Amino acid sequence: MKLKVSRIGNSRGVRLPAASLRRYRIGETVLMEERSEGILLRPTGPVVEKLSWEDTAREMAARRGDWSAWDTAERPSRRASHPLSGETGPGQAAMKHYEIRWTGLDPTRGAEMAKTRPAVIVSLDALNRRLQTVTVCPLTSELHPTWRSRLQVRCGGRPADVAVDQIRTVSKIRLGDKIGSLRKDEAAALRRVITEMYGE
Repeated sequence: MKLKVSRIGNSRGVRLPAASLRRYRIGETVLMEERSEGILLRPTGPVVEKLSWEDTAREMAARRGDWSAWDTAERPSRRASHPLSGETGPGQAAMKHYEIRWTGLDPTRGAEMAKTRPAVIVSLDALNRRLQTVTVCPLTSELHPTWRSRLQVRCGGRPADVAVDQIRTVSKIRLGDKIGSLRKDEAAALRRVITEMYGE
């Protein structure tokens, strides 16, 4: 969104759209953070300070996450199976960007996140329609709010971490029923974490 910079006395300012103010619950004040790529504005209120990438990596290595934290007993007994044709056809459920689906991650190696658990699709729909694979970030109910590689969202009415550090490309046959989708603000926040972690 392109905003006009207007003169306010000796300073400059921009008008923020009402829809954005409501979405991010912005009241009388905002916090401004200067970053290398520009200025970040965010709401005031309780904010979890993120660790540096180095400290995040150190804690992750020491923690050795227990990926069994998600209660797979809550998984629906029926899991959808989607035949592969390279493109979504009649009778097949389209797998879309930012959907959350049950995903079978086993077999795994080493410290890879395992079991059948929710995962959010992060690959583009232009790829999801034609390829036999999708790229996903698994979710875990083991929360680490200070880790820069994690984004807290809600899934099935409960808080969960999107584990961007466990991003992977999987076959579509590993994906089952849709649980939900990320909200627009959650999707935007996830794009920022992925860009910061892999794109810079």
